[in-house]
Amino acid sequence: MRNSNYSPVIILPGINHSQTYLNDSFGNPVRNAKNKTVGGTFIFPDPEAFKLHLGKLSGELLRCIVSGKPKSIEKAVYDAVSDSLWPQRCDNDGNFVNNLKTKRSDNSAATFSEEELRWLNVMVPMKELPDIIGYENIYFFTFNLVGDPMVTADELESYIQNVKSQTGNEKVILLAISLGGTILTAYLDKYGHKSIDKIVNAVACLDGTDIVADLLEKKFNTSDEFLYHTYLPAVLGETNGKKSDGYIINSLLHILPGAVFRAILNGAVDAALDTVMINCPQIWAMLPSYRYDSIAERYLTSESKRILREKTDRFQQARLNLRENILAAVKDGVKVSFVSGSNLSFGYPDYSFFRIVSSTGICNTDGIINLSSTTLGATGAIKNEKLSFGDKEPDRKYISPDGKIDVSTALLPDNTWIFLNQHHEVGRNDAVLNLFVALILGKIEDINSDPVNYPGFNHSAYTEKIRRRLLPEADKILSGAKEGKPDFSPDIISQLSEAAEEGRRVLNMTVADAEKAKNAEEKLTEILVRAGVISAPGCPSEKDIRLENLSEKLSLFLLNSLGGGNLRDKIKRKIKH
Repeated sequence: MRNSNYSPVIILPGINHSQTYLNDSFGNPVRNAKNKTVGGTFIFPDPEAFKLHLGKLSGELLRCIVSGKPKSIEKAVYDAVSDSLWPQRCDNDGNFVNNLKTKRSDNSAATFSEEELRWLNVMVPMKELPDIIGYENIYFFTFNLVGDPMVTADELESYIQNVKSQTGNEKVILLAISLGGTILTAYLDKYGHKSIDKIVNAVACLDGTDIVADLLEKKFNTSDEFLYHTYLPAVLGETNGKKSDGYIINSLLHILPGAVFRAILNGAVDAALDTVMINCPQIWAMLPSYRYDSIAERYLTSESKRILREKTDRFQQARLNLRENILAAVKDGVKVSFVSGSNLSFGYPDYSFFRIVSSTGICNTDGIINLSSTTLGATGAIKNEKLSFGDKEPDRKYISPDGKIDVSTALLPDNTWIFLNQHHEVGRNDAVLNLFVALILGKIEDINSDPVNYPGFNHSAYTEKIRRRLLPEADKILSGAKEGKPDFSPDIISQLSEAAEEGRRVLNMTVADAEKAKNAEEKLTEILVRAGVISAPGCPSEKDIRLENLSEKLSLFLLNSLGGGNLRDKIKRKIKH
């Protein structure tokens, strides 16, 4: 049995952190045609199943272009997408149909292989935490995306008891990251807080996100300007760095009648909803509580969905009880904190796919989850606006310097830290990670503990590249120089040593400074490029720039000339008017 001065930390990870694989009836991993296991960390469609539909899709698309009638293509797309999502299909009772197994270790990270530790630190960068409390006191509780959070809570309870038995500690610390907030919600309602020492909520999904609600209600931005000009270039520009691909596709879309294009979109969305989303309790756990009732009435009123409705209602009650459950924990001495990003719209600046939801631009978010969800109640103004307090003078301690956020409305305002203009992927900002460590180790308890180093309102900065790539490369060279390896000139070693120290100072910042982070990254990059260790950051060629400019102009010209759809649609509109 092991013990230490610190309670063991159990990480409840985010949506992309749990590895789930498809198994056959004998429990053996299923392999695809390329002999690779079928699975992943999120939704893993089967491309081979989709390919089987390509012939029919092509024929239906051609018929629709000729006839201008969309009905047949919508069903063909629905069937193709639905079949491709078969690995994670759920039935009407909310159970996954296939034998899905999530990789989970019942032992601490001290038992992980080097590869597993690298993966863990990429998924959840822990800074110096393992050096202080030891990997033997760090546990990683994974769970299935298409599971039931209330059932996962049962698994977490068994896991906690196992950790307590292994370590000899009476209590554990829970680090709830993003989707892990839904598991925390279920656990507190079902098992209480008797085994918990601290809870650190890291951009945790505690009251859902309007992204999922909009997806279920099919509330999208379907304006011609968005669908035919701005959306695809943003998505593909983020995916492969080439907005020109998006603009070219925009132009090709004008071959299709508008009704056909929208039928294709509708078929794909309906397939995803029917195959994975509607029947998945974990997806329902990602709904905001204030939108649950109306959406449940839309989908879960039939007798065939009765058992599923019982499951989703149960989690909804847990979510409605969450504030009371947290306050009860705090009353009994549990330290609870909230760390959140803010001031962004859904899909900005990253995960551009989500820009299509109607709530984009009308919620204060970290790009993925509403501020009100990750803080349990903080008030945030939308983009380009500030909060108005009328004649009432607010407590400025809880108002952000930019006037956009009021933390006084949060459940625990003194235990809530806000990083302004910070994206949901907080692992990119080492100041956030340093705060997590300080909270776990008990260096601070609230925003009043050390407001100079850990202010309630902090800032965004991008330091991930320094931590994950540049500094490790620099340290390899510097380590070799200490061992007398004459691979690089004294001038390079001297400059690199100075740049590495600057990089380390940036990674140790507790108050984020975007300019310092940028300067440190540029300096390390420049020296490592000169040393021939890394390639210079890619810049678009003149050819790529010209292609993007021309394709953008063509996309905009066709939009202005044809609107949504093709020439036939335009002629029909003129005749109608």
